[in-house]
Amino acid sequence: MKQIIFLAITCITLNASAQISLPGAKKEATGALSQFIAPPAFSDVGKTASSIGESLITQLALPSAKKPELESAIGSFLTDKKGIMGLAQSNPANYLTKFNPLQKGLFGKFKTIMGAAAFGKFMGLKPSGKNISGNVLSNLFF
Repeated sequence: MKQIIFLAITCITLNASAQISLPGAKKEATGALSQFIAPPAFSDVGKTASSIGESLITQLALPSAKKPELESAIGSFLTDKKGIMGLAQSNPANYLTKFNPLQKGLFGKFKTIMGAAAFGKFMGLKPSGKNISGNVLSNLFF
């Protein structure tokens, strides 16, 4: 009988402690949102994908034969991203939850298309500071 009571108390205690949110967990989520950068707006997926593709071909010195493959991957990504853009203003946390897997998928395709060395250089092209809004590559990172 004592064992049953002990098990019941242990289960109740474990269940209650699993539902308590830790201060660090909320702080991490808030920290990510405090660094949130709203994505730049774009209207035409095809034109934006073409512009980004051209920029990548030029800046990474990739063969022009890679451009159609890059533009296809970018166009698919931008089409999906366009569907969640409204969340960036209304619910940034939800936007990031949906954006991050999209970006991860795109970057995986880039590694295959570009190769590891060019992909490493691509990651160095991430816009920052005042360069974000005017840089077409911002559409891939934010």
